[in-house]
Amino acid sequence: MNSLSEFGRFISDRTEWIADRWNKTTEGQPELAFSGNTTYQQLANYLPTLCQDLGKRLAKAGKPRRNNKKRSADTQPQHLWEPGYTLDKIVRGLGQIRQIISVDCLDAFARELPEFHASARTNTETVIHQFFNDLLVESAQQFAAEKEKELAGSEQNSQSILDSALDCIIVIGDDGRVQEWNIAAERLFGYSRAQALGKEMADLIIPRELRARHRAGMAQYRATGEGSLLGRRIEMPALRSDGSRVEIELAITPYLVNEKAVFTAYVRDISERVRSDARRAAQYAIAALISGQAPLIELGPKILSTIARSGRWLFAALWVLDKNGKLVCHSTWRSPERDIDEFESETRRRVFSSGEGLPGRVLVSRAPTWLPNLEAETNFPRALFARMSGLQAAFVFPLMGSIGINGVIELYSDEVVPPDDDLLRLAGALGIQVGLYLERERTEEELRRQKEVAVMASQAKDRFLAALSHELRTPLNPVLMWACSASEDKNVNPEMQQGLKMICRNIEMEARLIDDLLDLTRIARGKLQMNLQPCRADALLNHALEIVRSQLFVKNLRLSVDLTASNHQIMADPTRIEQVFWNLLKNAYKFTPENGEVVVRSYDAAPDRVIFEVSDSGRGIDAEVMPKLFTAFEQGTRSGEGLGLGLAICKAVLEMHQGKIKAANKTSGQGAVFTVELKTVPALSVIAPIERKPAAVSPRKLNILIVEDHDNTATVMSKLLRHNGHEVVTASTVRQALEVLHTTPLDLLVSDLGLPDGNGFQVMRELAKISDAKGIAISGYGMEEDLERSSRAGFSAHLTKPIDVQKLQETIQQVTAAA
Repeated sequence: MNSLSEFGRFISDRTEWIADRWNKTTEGQPELAFSGNTTYQQLANYLPTLCQDLGKRLAKAGKPRRNNKKRSADTQPQHLWEPGYTLDKIVRGLGQIRQIISVDCLDAFARELPEFHASARTNTETVIHQFFNDLLVESAQQFAAEKEKELAGSEQNSQSILDSALDCIIVIGDDGRVQEWNIAAERLFGYSRAQALGKEMADLIIPRELRARHRAGMAQYRATGEGSLLGRRIEMPALRSDGSRVEIELAITPYLVNEKAVFTAYVRDISERVRSDARRAAQYAIAALISGQAPLIELGPKILSTIARSGRWLFAALWVLDKNGKLVCHSTWRSPERDIDEFESETRRRVFSSGEGLPGRVLVSRAPTWLPNLEAETNFPRALFARMSGLQAAFVFPLMGSIGINGVIELYSDEVVPPDDDLLRLAGALGIQVGLYLERERTEEELRRQKEVAVMASQAKDRFLAALSHELRTPLNPVLMWACSASEDKNVNPEMQQGLKMICRNIEMEARLIDDLLDLTRIARGKLQMNLQPCRADALLNHALEIVRSQLFVKNLRLSVDLTASNHQIMADPTRIEQVFWNLLKNAYKFTPENGEVVVRSYDAAPDRVIFEVSDSGRGIDAEVMPKLFTAFEQGTRSGEGLGLGLAICKAVLEMHQGKIKAANKTSGQGAVFTVELKTVPALSVIAPIERKPAAVSPRKLNILIVEDHDNTATVMSKLLRHNGHEVVTASTVRQALEVLHTTPLDLLVSDLGLPDGNGFQVMRELAKISDAKGIAISGYGMEEDLERSSRAGFSAHLTKPIDVQKLQETIQQVTAAA
């Protein structure tokens, strides 16, 4: 987009609007409005042409240069004023029109075109000012020519031109001394014409650090006739008579008079624009700073530096509201140009309550406060230190969040600074930006703290569950081992065998409840392991039925099984899928009254899907429970039976198998229906149903050390292993175990991990140093990290209590066979 051309069309289309604004401007100047059909009328008649000419000038200036050729000089049709005009009224009228176009029109154009940025506006202002300067020069030339005819070259003409110029015009000789100084220069720099004439311009308005460069440039022109800054518009700081600085735009044109160089300097005050640009840049910079993730300790000084450098501030401080409602100094910034150590130290050690000091005052008022003269302040505890540091004025503004004030920023200057409305508006915007950042920082810190608390609570829960698991498993271990072993003894009468098998089943059920607690933790941490392999889902279901069949018999429940699906082959973790079926069957017999019915069936769904249904004739699922049925610790009825973990675990396990589970009440009659959907795989080969085979006994006699501090477990385990023909030695502490290691040849170590004077890892590491014997870890702790620690210590296997005899014998066979 060519903004210059666009603005040219904009003013050309709004000639009537510009004329109307100018008419309103002249209402308070009757000497111009009632000057008859002369100056005012000529300006009014010329205004449409002026707008068109300016539009053409803007369009031409906006065209890109081609072939690196310099742009041809800007020209415009010369306008000749009719007799009867006065030059000062022409100058005043043109100045008013220029003000309307360069301010009001540009503001309106910027509102309609958001992409009209600051640099484009500066370029546009430059073209406008040059156009009017050219028009003034033409008018002055016409006026001078007319007067020259009348007054025969009176010098009064040129002085009138200089005095009526809108910009400063300074004429300098080749020695750098001032030869002419117009009224605009008097107003801007504070020197009268008489004071300025004959003085070197470098000493009058050029800052000390730039004077050497200025004088070198003058010398270069005298020597070569060339100058790097001549014929260009540059922006630079300048000095006023009172020592204060002003930002100016400077253009210097050289010419020869009597073969000597003379320079005309055109100067325009751009302080407002430069200050406004710096402040807007600061606002954007701060927005960029606080949009990231850097903490306040890092951003605080950067925020203060950005704000302070947008103006002539020497010191800045950021105060943050703490949880006790007091303002604490968080960060400071100071200019390297001034020694402000004492004031900075005093600021950093201060804490202000509501209403106390400048920060406390703003905390109460919640509004920016301008303090042009600190000497007059009574509520300023740091006044002595401010005086020592040469600080005279301050500006303090609040940092507002969504629910109140979050802090305060102070700015200090060594000048008595008058109030600045633009800075007040900027402070409002910056205060909200930084205030919301402080609020976000505080919220994130609280979230981090709460996360740490939650993590600690989760870790404490995991430790509790692990300890609970250990304490529940340990006393079950000897009972399960003895009962399972005795139930296989052919010398025990059948009734006793059935009773022992019932004990084994119930201990296994208790162990499964403990596993549910640990599985829930594994699922929450994403550490539930799956051992996928080809298997038959109907075989897994039948095995789960065998486990619960006796419970169905006790309640006299009818069991109907109809597995008609054409393909039951799946790729799954058999133990986990069996766990799903067992949970559903357990729920069915739990919630079905005596003499009820449990129905299990399978059927085909999609070509690669099989459906299993488990339904009962119980009371069904309460309507308010249905939406949260698969949530941990929720139960299907208000009976309060069980932990409410089984269905949550079922859902997680099935989702890990790309399966689904649904629950509903029967459409006819009482009862609930649970539907499991699993993905099938092609039946490439026949997979035998999973059966529990008799325990394999190690074919050779082994020397085994059992390290166990639970007497009943040690006694039962040693008897069972001796019964299988092994030589067994027991120890209940690490010290006893180490004595056996160094005195007895061993084939196998079976060790508990938690021991009174140490742990089983120590025993295993010592065994590995002196022997190739294998080790089996036995523990009530069964989390993944427990298994990993056992493996790192050198154990070949890790069994979690309670352990049945078959599992122990199978593991001994596997471990010693590998040896």
